[in-house]
Amino acid sequence: MPGDGVIREYEPGMFDACRDLFIEAFNGEPWNDSWTKESAGARLREFVDCGRFFGFTLWEGDILAGAVFCHASTYYKGSEVFIDELFVSPECRRRGYGKLLMEEVEAHAKAQGHASITLLTNKGYPSHGFFKGQGYRESGFMVFIFKKMI
Repeated sequence: MPGDGVIREYEPGMFDACRDLFIEAFNGEPWNDSWTKESAGARLREFVDCGRFFGFTLWEGDILAGAVFCHASTYYKGSEVFIDELFVSPECRRRGYGKLLMEEVEAHAKAQGHASITLLTNKGYPSHGFFKGQGYRESGFMVFIFKKMI
């Protein structure tokens, strides 16, 4: 059952709170990343500065509990939404907040006439199961590939 979180459209004054929550969310289990204020700030700033950026935040009172950063881009069938980051406070997980944020993104995409929503996530992490549980499926025609350089 969802908690009592309130969704708000992202505003520039929320940046520092989002950056700090991003660090809290990803430096712990299961990701165990090593984000700093500088690196997390730079990553989120790149998304915010994107020409077709939009995002939503989720609040428990005056405490930021989660956020989703997205951008729209042109595709041959119209436009699509790409979810750049979705993160929820470790203390607020399992309350339905990720689902509430995704529902907000989906409502926005539908209202704006976007053809699809896409994202990347790591197999084996809880996020993979979360997105599959929200009705997202793995693409049968695309694969994410990379080459490690350092």
